[in-house]
Amino acid sequence: MEYNFDEIIPRKGTGCLKYDKTNEFLGGEDVLPMWIADMDIRIPDFITDALKKRMDHPVIGYFYHTDEFYHSIVRWMQMRHQWNISSKWICFSPGIVAGLSFLIQNFTEKGDKVLIQTPVYPPFYEVVEKNGRELVTNPLYLEGDRFLMNFNDLEEKLKQGPKLMIISNPHNPVGRCWNPDELRQVAELCLKYHCLLISDEIHSDLTMPGFKHTPVAKLSDEIAQNTITCMSPSKTFNLAGLFTSEIIIPNPQLRARFKAFMNDTVHIYGNVFGDVALQAAYSYGAEWLDQLRVYLAGNVQFCKDFLAEKIPQIKTYSHEATYLMWLNFKELGYTHEQLSQKLLQEAKVGFNDGTAFGAAGDNCMRINLACPRATVKEALNRLSAIF
Repeated sequence: MEYNFDEIIPRKGTGCLKYDKTNEFLGGEDVLPMWIADMDIRIPDFITDALKKRMDHPVIGYFYHTDEFYHSIVRWMQMRHQWNISSKWICFSPGIVAGLSFLIQNFTEKGDKVLIQTPVYPPFYEVVEKNGRELVTNPLYLEGDRFLMNFNDLEEKLKQGPKLMIISNPHNPVGRCWNPDELRQVAELCLKYHCLLISDEIHSDLTMPGFKHTPVAKLSDEIAQNTITCMSPSKTFNLAGLFTSEIIIPNPQLRARFKAFMNDTVHIYGNVFGDVALQAAYSYGAEWLDQLRVYLAGNVQFCKDFLAEKIPQIKTYSHEATYLMWLNFKELGYTHEQLSQKLLQEAKVGFNDGTAFGAAGDNCMRINLACPRATVKEALNRLSAIF
């Protein structure tokens, strides 16, 4: 079956954060929102059909995660990532950000150090600082058009004794699909310095064609015992509003501790529709996802080509994963505040502000390309009109 990703889906008036809150978050009703990380793409029919079938039953009461919930995750990990996991390793979480917060609360104490690599997804900062932990950063560095990890700095930071490290794999916002050698170095350094590694792999299914995601915990049994993996169908299949994610913990002691924490805080069930959608996505989603990845890669290439031709001062980077692209506006010569005002007030385009991702985000913006190509063209034409 061929899927149509060019269809324009009107989202205003649906309680949509991205479109109905543009005035509050972007400063104007007429700003084109290219920011928050959900897709302006129709949910595939096999998911909506499964939800409708569940709605045919006249009772929506308390539920539990059946064996099929766990087995669908196991099958997907084996099929898409050649990662053989046990259903016993899987824990439920109502979203990845919530899961990261629960993990920090469970495996660290107030005042403990937590290490992240910057620039990075803003909630990484928030879940550390709002839980009263001390933030330690290991900045990425640029070589050519690719961001790389600074392993010398990473080891120095690990010597400071952080209890936990969170890695973005693939990386949001710089679009790196970390390779096995890079991930192995991180994981082995965490083992050396007794630092628990949390791998946020929510974008694992959204690599560009030609790139292959590597789950950190797949690298070795020893690494798996020190790694907790956070995954979800929410980005892959546009299901963020269902708050259903899986936390994969091979280490039985760590898993028992996390499950006890989740039981104590009554965060073990989620909602029945998230359960149904996850099972449908992981059971029938392969063909749809393969076509989506090709379409998103086309959007990325269109964006790169457009900017290179029309506004070469706006720099792009090697993009290997995610539908979120990192743009550098520094050569245009504006301060970050001036740039932000021009984008919102003159171009009427709303990106994620780069400074939210850390100090390296000065004069940078993150654009969401998970939308029909016509929307990408409109956003870029608005940029071209003012620059």
